[in-house]
Amino acid sequence: MKVHTLTKIFSSLLGACIALLGVIWVFIAVSGAVKAGPVSGYAAGAGFLLVAAPLLAFPFSARIAKSLLVLAMFALAFGMLWLAFQPSLPINHPALVQAAAIVFGITVLARVGLALRRKRSALGS
Repeated sequence: MKVHTLTKIFSSLLGACIALLGVIWVFIAVSGAVKAGPVSGYAAGAGFLLVAAPLLAFPFSARIAKSLLVLAMFALAFGMLWLAFQPSLPINHPALVQAAAIVFGITVLARVGLALRRKRSALGS
């Protein structure tokens, strides 16, 4: 078997396992068995499904998988920023957690911006 075929098979299996885990988390949240509340269960399930989407799309289209990966990274960065700076939580977040959330968001934004810039400059030259 070729390496590319094995990569596609492994990507599909890993994506299916992560998607199954996400669906299980959503069902657990729907049943009310989450101590922290159903919102945290829904968020965990949606996070797993968000991460599984590019893995499941990769065997069919690498371009769509890249787009889904960028969308997932932006969603995870937004979620980290929301959790790090949410004022309604009773606990104080350390400055290190807030700094890590900011750095991750800036890194994702810079990476996507630089990739788009490189793509535009390659088309123009």
